Amino acid sequence: MNWLNAFELMCYTIVAIMLVDLIRKKDYNSLFTFGSATIVGFVMELLAVAVTDIYYYNPNFWLNIGSEPKQFPVFGGFMWGGLTVCGIKLAQKLKLNKVMTALCAGMFIVTMDILLDVVAIRLDGGFWTWVGKPINLDITQHTFMSVIWVNFLGYMIETPTVVWLTLNKREKVAEKDWKKQTSSMVLIALGAILVTAIGSLIALGLNALTDDWFACATFVVLWVSLVTLLVKHCLKQKLRIAKPGRWNYPMLLFWMAMYAYCIVAIIGLGIHVACPWLLVVGIIFATATVLCAMLEDIRMNV
Repeated sequence: MNWLNAFELMCYTIVAIMLVDLIRKKDYNSLFTFGSATIVGFVMELLAVAVTDIYYYNPNFWLNIGSEPKQFPVFGGFMWGGLTVCGIKLAQKLKLNKVMTALCAGMFIVTMDILLDVVAIRLDGGFWTWVGKPINLDITQHTFMSVIWVNFLGYMIETPTVVWLTLNKREKVAEKDWKKQTSSMVLIALGAILVTAIGSLIALGLNALTDDWFACATFVVLWVSLVTLLVKHCLKQKLRIAKPGRWNYPMLLFWMAMYAYCIVAIIGLGIHVACPWLLVVGIIFATATVLCAMLEDIRMNV
């Protein structure tokens, strides 16, 4: 099996395991969050490939929506949902306010995506291709190892919006009120799509005016600030690792599988030879995320 379809199969598997666990635990809030984020993922990706002509996906995935070259692999939409749920579950362990919880959920996701995007555009002809962007290991204001910075910044708009709207909804809607949960799921998705679309257009416009410096500088400053604040917060709270019986194993599997794939791909592509620091950073990112997933649950029913 090639890298591309192996990743596709892995994503379907870890999302399915996560959903079965949520159903088993009757975690309806997370199931509806998954629904909102999945809708956003499908709509935004389909709009992006149809309208922007910035990138297009490899047609060799098993399941796709749309016709070539405007197709989008089905697993990608479900992964948006899975990543958002797992991002919330990580961030909520840290006793943060709603704004910081939303931002940190996005930070957890984009931290993994920094590694994933670097390998994804190089495996089996690329899971997707950035139009007009040569494949190299250069880091400039235009790209991070051939991945455009606005892609990373987009995660810090889309995911936090979904999370913030979701956390506000949970304070007002009973978990088993199916009618309000369903309507809220759709409204959250529509709100996130609108905010993300506007934010992305603004970022692209400012990028054009600043020779791509806007997205690069904004993302780096935001990401570094969040990581710094998160480390300080964890040290201040003195959070501890939970006993193994209290671990959320489906969430652990989700993050471990994603990072393991990225790290193995970095080695398989030989990137670790030219850029050994990327492998070290990947291992640090993976270790920090897994340890965070093992922290003692502070809030119940997350």
